[in-house]
Amino acid sequence: MKTLSIDIGGTFIKTAVVFDGQLMNKKSVATPKNLPDLTQLFQEIFQSYHQETAYERVAVAVPGAVSETGKVAFGGAIAYLDQVNLIQLIQPFFSGEIVIENDAKAAVLGEWKKGNLRKTKNAAAVALGTGVGLGIILNGEVYQGTHRQAGEVSFFIRDREIAGTDSFAGMGLSAVVLIHRLAKLSDVPADGKEVFRQLKKTEHTEAQELFNSYCHGVAVLCFNLQTILDLEKIVIGGGISQQEIVITTIRLYYEKLFRTAPVIEQTLRKIPIECTAFKSAANLIGVAEVSR
Repeated sequence: MKTLSIDIGGTFIKTAVVFDGQLMNKKSVATPKNLPDLTQLFQEIFQSYHQETAYERVAVAVPGAVSETGKVAFGGAIAYLDQVNLIQLIQPFFSGEIVIENDAKAAVLGEWKKGNLRKTKNAAAVALGTGVGLGIILNGEVYQGTHRQAGEVSFFIRDREIAGTDSFAGMGLSAVVLIHRLAKLSDVPADGKEVFRQLKKTEHTEAQELFNSYCHGVAVLCFNLQTILDLEKIVIGGGISQQEIVITTIRLYYEKLFRTAPVIEQTLRKIPIECTAFKSAANLIGVAEVSR
């Protein structure tokens, strides 16, 4: 069955028709700043795909906790989505099956069924984007949590001082914020590919220190997840994960954490940390796997 997948991110909304893990007619547009503009964009998306590519159902990945009825509770970087029922919002434009899922939970489902988490029973996918998302597989199922809020790691506290928003993972480990800070330091446009191209060829100490600090922070997050959940593997997703240096540096700091004290290596099992198989398309492919 062909699914029109819609991935609502804090910066861009991505769309594609998905069939058996393959993307067709993929598009991307800037995320609207308010709900009326989002509603108008939905109308345009459905009009466009109705004319171009056949599909039988719709699946939407979105930040925040999602109820079984399709209502979003706190839309992450998209504040205006709080308490919005996306199924009801979309129904005027499409009369068939509509499913809504948290973006990180969608990503981990796709990776578990078709990507780099296949053959695992306990694993996680960390999504590095405008904020930070986490999808968890426990005992062969996506773990939702008591209030369907499992994986809201944007609220993980990163330091004891709690001096500001950087003290929380959602801002302190935001890939979008990192790109803008690196671009400013390197005096280049805030484009991920250009920023990393510059980072690899320069010895700009401050930029390298900022990047290393970021990767150390992600490694600490992965380490803490392992101490709590005893996982088999963690995959890292989001556009930034396409840069090999990101995964390599995260692994480097993850290894260093185990060498902090002998008792850590004696007690905890190291696990693989890899890039998601579907990279920035993980949400689109994963949400197509969600069923009612």
